[in-house]
Amino acid sequence: MVKKVFLSVFVVVLVGVVWFGYGALNLKKNSVYYAQHTPHKVGVEPVLMEVTRNLDWIYTPDIKGIKYDYDGSRTIYNENYQDGEKLAIFSFSSDPRYLYCSEKFIIYAFDDHFKLLSATDRQERKISIKEINQTELIREIYRVVQPVIDAQSAPLFNLQWVYDWVNKDRFN
Repeated sequence: MVKKVFLSVFVVVLVGVVWFGYGALNLKKNSVYYAQHTPHKVGVEPVLMEVTRNLDWIYTPDIKGIKYDYDGSRTIYNENYQDGEKLAIFSFSSDPRYLYCSEKFIIYAFDDHFKLLSATDRQERKISIKEINQTELIREIYRVVQPVIDAQSAPLFNLQWVYDWVNKDRFN
């Protein structure tokens, strides 16, 4: 009797660990796919946030001109931007949370909700946020990371509802 109870508990725990382990792995590896389909507040960019936040988990295709850095901050370097003449960088770091360095060497800093905090030029002079077309800036960042976004596939088991529930406060 004790062996049957022990075996039953063991099986339940094992199934739970496998289920939750797979669920957590699924959410991390497919975060870009889920972010494309999640509800979010205007101005929040869940796809851009997840591309760099989970760069070490998502599929990172081997594309000529695109390099990845997983040490410390998670960074995507795109040398293909502007016909390979210049480099654009998008990164997830500690504070500010997201950084984008344009081909003009202007560094844009974003917070946890992808709100533009500051912009600094090559001589470390502040640029007024009011002067920046934020819609065009977001489009520019998408152009830099779009090859990585396009390489993401749909998950085998879609856990969109779990992803939405877990991230509802982050994106709203």
